[in-house]
Amino acid sequence: MNLREAKKLYDSSIEIIKNNQHKNGGFYASPPGTRYPFIYARDHSIVVLGALEAGLVDEARRGLEFILAAQKPTGEMPQRCDVEGTDTSYKELQIDGNGLVLYALGKYCQKVDYEIAEEFWKNVELVVNYILKNRNDEINLVHTINSIHEYPAYEHGFEIFANSACCAGLIEAVKMGNALGKDVKRWDQEAELIKRNILTRLYNPRKRTFIKNIRIKEMGSRPLGYDPYASTVGDPDAAEYAPAYFELLNDRDLRVINTVRRIDAALWDQELGGLNRYPEAWNRNNGGYGPWPHFTCQVARHFVNIGDDDRAEVYLGWVVDIASDYMLPEHLSTIERFDEWIDSYSAAGIMRDDKVVMIEGIKSHPKWQEGFAYVVTPLIWPHAEYIRAYKSYEDMFLGGESLQALKRQATVSR
Repeated sequence: MNLREAKKLYDSSIEIIKNNQHKNGGFYASPPGTRYPFIYARDHSIVVLGALEAGLVDEARRGLEFILAAQKPTGEMPQRCDVEGTDTSYKELQIDGNGLVLYALGKYCQKVDYEIAEEFWKNVELVVNYILKNRNDEINLVHTINSIHEYPAYEHGFEIFANSACCAGLIEAVKMGNALGKDVKRWDQEAELIKRNILTRLYNPRKRTFIKNIRIKEMGSRPLGYDPYASTVGDPDAAEYAPAYFELLNDRDLRVINTVRRIDAALWDQELGGLNRYPEAWNRNNGGYGPWPHFTCQVARHFVNIGDDDRAEVYLGWVVDIASDYMLPEHLSTIERFDEWIDSYSAAGIMRDDKVVMIEGIKSHPKWQEGFAYVVTPLIWPHAEYIRAYKSYEDMFLGGESLQALKRQATVSR
């Protein structure tokens, strides 16, 4: 990995985060004029985590104040909102965003202070109660319709990223409550119950890996096994790293190591490098099947955390290499795969107008002339994940000789 370029991408990522925060506090998913000029609870919360890691404490606080103020009266966080905090959601409940808001708030409190948790405690109570309202009392997992991939066909039910996010959010709410002298014993019990079932029901001991989802259409089916939609999704998926991503398990836990080993073997793109989010056979490949830098960064942190310098460098080095003018896309593909996606969606009659706009943006990107389809550049989320992954790598490996090598590269570049 080119350490000088890695550091420049880190510095650029910080500036991109700062430049894409509206004065009201919301972090755009992608800049105004691009495909996602809204504040999405999921993306926004992860950007807050990236801001915290970069030392942007004021920006992180303003981001938290914005998203907490945008909470619905029911306690639900909107799937997305505009810069005024007005709900502009166009998809059904994505409950992982609720857990992520609590998780980001808790991490801010641990790093800075608990004043903001005291100020927004009613909001914390509301979102905790909303999450628990969506917990099924037969299987003791949180039901969702969409999760991180926004793809109900594979995520409707008890999905691993959503459950891990909600469980981690509840754990952070308990920590905040204890720090503020609140009675949160019930929340603690609920969090432990959900965690226990993530680690049992969403883990396949025969394969020795976590699974993506237990598909159930209706949360209230009695009994769940007789839901006509019931099945499991065991295909490799980058989201299966979620129990470690949200610190429910240590990265050195064998269940995590084996899960990442499978993800790495099945989803590392042999033509382009980088990590795909799920198998190509799922055939939901907007812009063409290809790797995603934010999932690549997430798994890079696993390799850092277990001390695997070589594999961490491969993952992070790929992100550095594919950055275009120090900006990261949502994902990238080949022109051949891009054209295949267009043909399949056009023939099926499902090519929406917003996809046509996306196609124009892909073809106008400078990388198109080099044979690559770069989809939505920059997306802010992967920059936040890169900040977190690079800082982890720097803390773990860039000492002594490595740090001296970085300094030598900087001297040569001048």
